[in-house]
Amino acid sequence: MFLGKINQHNNNSLLSVLNSIKYSGISGLMQNLFHSYPCKKSCYPPYSETSEQSILMLEFLFYRLVFMLYSTKRLLRLTHNYNVLTFIESLQNSVSSTLHIGVCKFHYAFISQNVAQLLPPPNTNYNIHTSYHRHLQNGIQRDALTGWLLYASYYYVTGQYNVTLKLTEYMLSKWLPGMVLINQSNYSEADIDNYRNNVHTSMPLNVRMKIAVVNNVMYLPHSSLIPKELDLEVEDDMFWISPITMSHCLRFLCYHHIGDTFNRQKALRHLGLSRYVSPDVLSYSLTLAGVCHEISGDKDTAFYCYDAALQCDIHICTSAEKRKSRLLTI
Repeated sequence: MFLGKINQHNNNSLLSVLNSIKYSGISGLMQNLFHSYPCKKSCYPPYSETSEQSILMLEFLFYRLVFMLYSTKRLLRLTHNYNVLTFIESLQNSVSSTLHIGVCKFHYAFISQNVAQLLPPPNTNYNIHTSYHRHLQNGIQRDALTGWLLYASYYYVTGQYNVTLKLTEYMLSKWLPGMVLINQSNYSEADIDNYRNNVHTSMPLNVRMKIAVVNNVMYLPHSSLIPKELDLEVEDDMFWISPITMSHCLRFLCYHHIGDTFNRQKALRHLGLSRYVSPDVLSYSLTLAGVCHEISGDKDTAFYCYDAALQCDIHICTSAEKRKSRLLTI
């Protein structure tokens, strides 16, 4: 777990955390990891599954560290993903903590989304078609939006544009400002308060996540669920994108195929106005906007988007340079 991750900069901190776990259990762990948060009241009472503050702190710890142990290479192996699903199924039968059950369900949904993207093309045969629906339905349990987005992508790549439009409309209606974004290094007191106001601690973890938690969508390399217009984006790497941004993109592409120019341009405007894009996916969002502008015939704006995507500080979309170069040769 810690192989290659311990160095002279973090070894003392890790020893402190491990000692706190040894002597104080989860309460000690929470104290170490949340000590920087300003609290209006005591944030570190003895851990209890019935204490609202304990539940909130532990859930936010989960949201921070949820993807830490995943290996990118293993995520691309279909057999490995099936083995993980089997392991999670057996693990769920042996745990009793409501939090542990909720964490298992989240990871089961996440792996199910990966499996769906590693399957052969959806129209291969009936058995493959059935597998898609099983894994995509399981994937809906991950959070408020990503599962629905990948389901909408499935209907898009199978040419069912009206169903895609209905699903993306439903997704956009579920979006709430102040939703908790998974995998952030820190969460503010305001983030925790928003979460507390949107959910109730009597709800199971997965119910709360389907109401108030969102994550960026991950398209795997050569994903079977990526629109063909975006094949270049998954040619060499994963493609991370906000589900809100991607929903507007899918709506743009659907209206483009249907021939509805008015709504196509409306979707394009919404794509450009899409807010709540985290810095780690900004380059991908700009690249996506560039593709849509290029499809609409606005090559100048597309070039600007690709160029801006290459100027982002972190996680540069690898296809932006290719698309920019391609425009220069036209």
